[in-house]
Amino acid sequence: MSFDFTRLRARAVQDTFPTVALIVVCSITVSLAGPFGTYNHVDLPTRLFYWLVNICSGIVVARTVRSFAGRLLTPLGAVLREAAVLVTITAILSPVIYLWTLFWLHPDQSGTFGFWPLAAIILVICVMVSVMRYCLPKMGHVGSMPEVAEPERTRLSRRLPKNVDQTVLRLTADGHVVHVITAHQQFELRMRFADAVEEMDLVQGHCTHRSHWVAQAAIAGTETVNGRPVLILCNGDRVPVSRKYQPGLEAAGIL
Repeated sequence: MSFDFTRLRARAVQDTFPTVALIVVCSITVSLAGPFGTYNHVDLPTRLFYWLVNICSGIVVARTVRSFAGRLLTPLGAVLREAAVLVTITAILSPVIYLWTLFWLHPDQSGTFGFWPLAAIILVICVMVSVMRYCLPKMGHVGSMPEVAEPERTRLSRRLPKNVDQTVLRLTADGHVVHVITAHQQFELRMRFADAVEEMDLVQGHCTHRSHWVAQAAIAGTETVNGRPVLILCNGDRVPVSRKYQPGLEAAGIL
């Protein structure tokens, strides 16, 4: 078996770049704004490193908690599970950021940082982020059906007829047949489901079930049916999520 290291490196950059960009932009923005009295009492390099550590800690803790919650809190409904996640993130981050603040920013420089006011601020931020995680994907798909961009033609698309829409939204296995669903058409290919998923390696996507794969750009929202999450695609299709693949989708911020 051979590996295309160039493609692997490109995928790694594609997955990592948005997070790194978010950290850098947020760190610079908050450092320049200097909230909570830090602008008048702390120099810019000190503020920049302070907020960089805070933001990185928040992202690491949030992703770790959501990953464990997907495995341990699956029986809970989506609302209760999200509430438990927010409280847990706040409980972990509050003492960490409080001690880090006392260590890096002297109280005489930065003013008084009370633990409980700090914890309340962290909880409010967690709630705001949770609301944005829920609302932004839905807002992005209001109106006309969006195009699902593929960086280049996939190996699977070469199996489809020419002169047709080859933008794949999802794959579904039915025995030895794989149904390939595009925005407006459906095709049947006689091949193994695992091979079909492998041939979609140029498109960022997720297996939601042993028989279902979806392109991430095609996901318009989620809903809960009989206590189980279901993905809603931009063409209106609904794809089930099994317990095995739910933690991965939660870690990716989809659920």
